[in-house]
Amino acid sequence: METVWLIDATSYKKEIDQELLAVKMDYFKIKSYVRMQRIGHHVLPVQRTFSTGLLRIATLLHRMGYEVKYYHLNDFMEQNIVERAKEVPDIVAFGCVCPTIPLCSLWAEKIKSRCAKVITVVGGAHVNVALKKTMEKYPYFDRYSFGYDKEAAGRVVHRRINEEIADMPYVDYSILPYSLNEYDMNIFTTLGCPFRCAYCQDGQMPYLEYQLDGGLGAIQGQLKPGKLVHFFDSTLGYCESRLLEVCKVLKGLNHKFVLSCDIRAEFLTEKTVEALVAAGFKEIRIGLETVDHKVLEKNSRKVLPDTVMDKIKLVRENSELYLTLYTVSGLPGFTQETYRRNQEIYQHLLETRSVDEIKNAQYVPYPRDGIDLADKGVIWKDEKWENYDRQSYPVYETKELSRQQIWEGFLGTARTINRAWLKGWGYDSVDELGNGELYPEYIVGSYLKEDARKV
Repeated sequence: METVWLIDATSYKKEIDQELLAVKMDYFKIKSYVRMQRIGHHVLPVQRTFSTGLLRIATLLHRMGYEVKYYHLNDFMEQNIVERAKEVPDIVAFGCVCPTIPLCSLWAEKIKSRCAKVITVVGGAHVNVALKKTMEKYPYFDRYSFGYDKEAAGRVVHRRINEEIADMPYVDYSILPYSLNEYDMNIFTTLGCPFRCAYCQDGQMPYLEYQLDGGLGAIQGQLKPGKLVHFFDSTLGYCESRLLEVCKVLKGLNHKFVLSCDIRAEFLTEKTVEALVAAGFKEIRIGLETVDHKVLEKNSRKVLPDTVMDKIKLVRENSELYLTLYTVSGLPGFTQETYRRNQEIYQHLLETRSVDEIKNAQYVPYPRDGIDLADKGVIWKDEKWENYDRQSYPVYETKELSRQQIWEGFLGTARTINRAWLKGWGYDSVDELGNGELYPEYIVGSYLKEDARKV
């Protein structure tokens, strides 16, 4: 049977702006302090993750008899796997996100130059929503894997996968090159999203229902007590009734992990909050995006700020959950006034400890097939996909704001969050927090300069 190399390029190294890096370093030092105060001692992230989708493909191919090897992109490059491998694979498939497709394209060319018979494949979340654009811009791959689950796996090996191939367990963790404790654990109970926000692709995914415990019960004996386990459902359980079922099953595991999840504010009630706490969740993350109603409406975000504020109050009154708020800077429709109003609200929420943390991301208008964001005022200014990254200088401008104004708004918001966060805990500077361990995150620990010329 053929040998298949699967290259996980869903996380990567990249040099970021030094001004932003300084702000991020302060952010993670504050985060380390606050989480220790609110959650207590727990196993910190280890700065390595894996793609569940790619591991699913690896699992299916392995069950079909293929010899499968799973590599992480950073290891693949740093260990010079192409040069050191004793045997040439039949197929090399890259699981990518938008910024890594260019680099993987270069590696595909290099592999083909060493052995023309090798079949190169590209797939991943971005290929699913931008297949046509990917094929036009990066025509160097032999195959393009799109779709989900067995469909995507079948496109890698160019054959239909028999429905009789065992579905469970969903993934075989033994295929991974590291033990589970050497990874940050991200699991799910459902894929897809019942909502259709214009800036998110989750709503375009087909609904997939998985085990109520996300498979945690099968691996809990392999994980250290206190380990962080994040449920990455777009909203835990997909709907309120299934959320309650998920919590009931997790409670029955009697686990000793620190659970976190993403959840829509609409699903937060006294009943669901009580269930989350009983299930062992220590952190929940909800989205606010912005306090500007017009921006939310323009981007098909149905829940309005007042509702989110009410839900924040509900969580605080009924639990000790660590509450993280997701926000997005630079969405279509943003103005200078939007940034000002956002920063004012974020400052209030952190200074009063109404929320424990605010994760502010830079909006990125990823290229997608059949969607033209020009009608929303987006003007693309950079065609290099490697720059389509939430920590990079904006690749776009809008009718309201220039690229520089968007960048300055993002940095200004980040600084406001840091200052307010410190003030909420009675400090004026991160230096006052002492020399506690920096809370590790990919943006600080793993983002380094990569030189494409080394390919």
